[in-house]
Amino acid sequence: MNALKKTSLLLVILLFFFSGTAITRASKPESLLKAAFVRNGDLWIKTGDVEKQLTKGEYIRNPKWSYDSNWIAYTKGENEQELWVWNVQTGETHFVSSDILKNFQWAPTRNSLAFEKAQQLYGADPETPGKSELIAPDISNFSWLPDGSGFLASSAAKLLPEGWTQVRIIKIPLSEQGDPSRFETLYVLPKQSDEFFAVGTSIFKWSANGHWIAFLATPTASLSADSNTLCILSANGSVFMTLDQLVNNDQWFDWAEKGDTLAYIGGVGREATRNKQLKVTNIPQVAPVIYTPAGYVDQSFTWIHSRKLIASRAKEAAWSGEAPKRHLPFLVEVKLKKQRQETITPPSEIYGDFNPISLPFKCLAWIRSDRSTAKVMLADHNGNNAVVWIENLDIGANYYEQWDWRSVLSFYKKTS
Repeated sequence: MNALKKTSLLLVILLFFFSGTAITRASKPESLLKAAFVRNGDLWIKTGDVEKQLTKGEYIRNPKWSYDSNWIAYTKGENEQELWVWNVQTGETHFVSSDILKNFQWAPTRNSLAFEKAQQLYGADPETPGKSELIAPDISNFSWLPDGSGFLASSAAKLLPEGWTQVRIIKIPLSEQGDPSRFETLYVLPKQSDEFFAVGTSIFKWSANGHWIAFLATPTASLSADSNTLCILSANGSVFMTLDQLVNNDQWFDWAEKGDTLAYIGGVGREATRNKQLKVTNIPQVAPVIYTPAGYVDQSFTWIHSRKLIASRAKEAAWSGEAPKRHLPFLVEVKLKKQRQETITPPSEIYGDFNPISLPFKCLAWIRSDRSTAKVMLADHNGNNAVVWIENLDIGANYYEQWDWRSVLSFYKKTS
């Protein structure tokens, strides 16, 4: 065989090998994924095709991965919730704190855990069980700064004889934690009025370019269930604007992966079955475009890239306390630039497709549920090649058809 034929044969073999590898990876993206989930009240993990049960006979909720996937934080207990961490490598479990709220967050750059308890912000090192440090008193909510150097938090408003105190947006460097006199007030929200009323905030979300911060300004609990103000603040605190009214649901607003484009589900009223529209706007122009057609509601969404979203959509209807009378959702692909929408999972009277999640390796995940049983589906980003990846998932938290499947499912999304 001459040199030219040998070279040609080698190229054919290499092309076959690499194309075969690509086909295998594209056809089985689930082999590359990792998730923590809750089944029958217990914590499980799944890596590729392998499932492993971590707890037995306990009521577990809200699993969250650390930035490097070596730890999972979760709550234990149906009534008095305790915060625990699990070391994935060793199987060790450590108690962190009792009576915590749902907002606990891992740092984006290291294995540090922050959590809120009784309007106090604490930090904990999972390697040091049972020990936590006070970071800031009198807070309403918080998020880690994107680089992990500290926190952005909101103060908790107080009702005084002359009225409510104003909510402050506070920047807390790690180097100054525990000393409020050294915190930086980034912005003070407007005074309470008929047009604006806030006693706290949601968590904070940064635009991909780091220029803007989105959050909800929340009134008192009874009012917050139906209407909250979606706010935008520039990263340096110099520009503040209000966009729209939303329910108190931090899943219902999110930035695109590039630039400063924000999507959200607007509309007052706690019922997700009516008056809920998917809107997209560029900041700071603030000219929202509505993508939900008349007669329908959008109940969750995920960005695929900066020009496409997947939404979970249902027929609009007045609220009914009987579950069978509430329409089940289906998935729709929304292309922003072309103003095109396409149904990617057909509507069904038997099950609904909830909570789309964009994942690495060009995967789309969602929950398929009849409201009493649930499973995790995986597919390509366009919904093709759908497979069942997790069976017998516990039912997520539900509030007037606002489903929070984060209470029973957490994907690890980093690829490196």
